[in-house]
Amino acid sequence: MLDAQTTGIGVLTRQRLGMQQLSPHSLSELWALGFCGDIHWQILSDALGQAGFGFRASDGRPIYAAFCATRIELVPSPGLLGAELSVRSRLASVGTARVGSRHEFRVEGQVLGSLLMLSTFVAHDDTGSNRRIVRALPSGDCVLPDADARLKVLDTRARAASRTLRGARITRGSLAVPNPTMDFNAVGLLYFPSFTRLVASSAESTAPVRMREVVYLGNIDPGERVRILRNKTESFVACDDGRIIARAIEDA
Repeated sequence: MLDAQTTGIGVLTRQRLGMQQLSPHSLSELWALGFCGDIHWQILSDALGQAGFGFRASDGRPIYAAFCATRIELVPSPGLLGAELSVRSRLASVGTARVGSRHEFRVEGQVLGSLLMLSTFVAHDDTGSNRRIVRALPSGDCVLPDADARLKVLDTRARAASRTLRGARITRGSLAVPNPTMDFNAVGLLYFPSFTRLVASSAESTAPVRMREVVYLGNIDPGERVRILRNKTESFVACDDGRIIARAIEDA
């Protein structure tokens, strides 16, 4: 069961929890990312006064609301199969070029966790390569409330990471090839939950992660390899040539 009730620039969604939505420990991290990503895009689409996710620039080019950073926090909560989850989501402005959203997860009033998301609009350049993503602006305008302190702090950390890691490369780590039919989204970009899957798959520990924060710095084309380097609670995902395209920190 899925039920969504729009409340201004927010939405309250109810979801019956089944196998897809759960892990053995709590909510499924990958499901929560993808589910709330769609909510983020839908509220943004509504705020811009358009139907669907087909964002366009003023010249008609297709553009995409790509995520810059996410931070998920989950409380270990076994035994949720069949329960009704409520997700309260709100959209806000984070500066002139970024939009943020906050999502809170509850079952019967108990908080199971939260998710912060930051996005900006991007487009492919003339090459069409995912390595050549450029910033873009949508054709419409929307007025959003200012972001709260948590979103602003995440934005500050994400921008600092981007400045620090711009041009940085790694030469060590395990190699993997993301699956073109499973790890890429409808517009051909490496889907943002796939970064989490790649990082988590390289972990030696099987303990559930209580917090994971990911900063997204780039993308790859289908068929390319990635390099994953873990250092205790910090991980990097890089192109095959070593250029870093994501940084993740976590707390088990």
